[in-house]
Amino acid sequence: MTNDWNISALDMPRFIELAVPCRWQTALSSLPRVHALCEGDVSVDPGLQCDWSMLAQTRGNGPRAQNWLHLQAGLTLTQRCQRCLEPMAVALAVDRWFRFVADEATALAEDDACEEDLLAMSSEFDALNLLEDELLLAMPLIISHSSCQPPPSKALGDDLPHPFAALAGLKLPKP
Repeated sequence: MTNDWNISALDMPRFIELAVPCRWQTALSSLPRVHALCEGDVSVDPGLQCDWSMLAQTRGNGPRAQNWLHLQAGLTLTQRCQRCLEPMAVALAVDRWFRFVADEATALAEDDACEEDLLAMSSEFDALNLLEDELLLAMPLIISHSSCQPPPSKALGDDLPHPFAALAGLKLPKP
């Protein structure tokens, strides 16, 4: 279902109360921290969209009730392989659950004692910022094709003298 929610200032108590899954498409240009990690000389489609959805729900009853948020997202970026330096597609996928607590202080106090990720309840919750944070966390640490060769060694500057080669002459002879 598409919607008219303001994703930068989402009324989270109301969103949880409705408990209806919502889907969005957000342009990569609206995710500046993710966009910045794309190589400048790699062509980026200006119409590139991140498809994502959220579902909020309350689990339990009465004073033990807990509010949860499920975030799912998918985005494919073009980045440079760190081995061959050629462009490659990098698929990012997010599928995370978060539990809401009353405020930031409660989240900090409970964070070490619980396994789930905690978020502070807000009537102006920035879902777009959460999406961008999770996409950044989903990025691989090393971007490389599954099978590729590094460029020829001269392209890497192996023909230059080794910076510590002069130290070899300073070694004391072995007795």
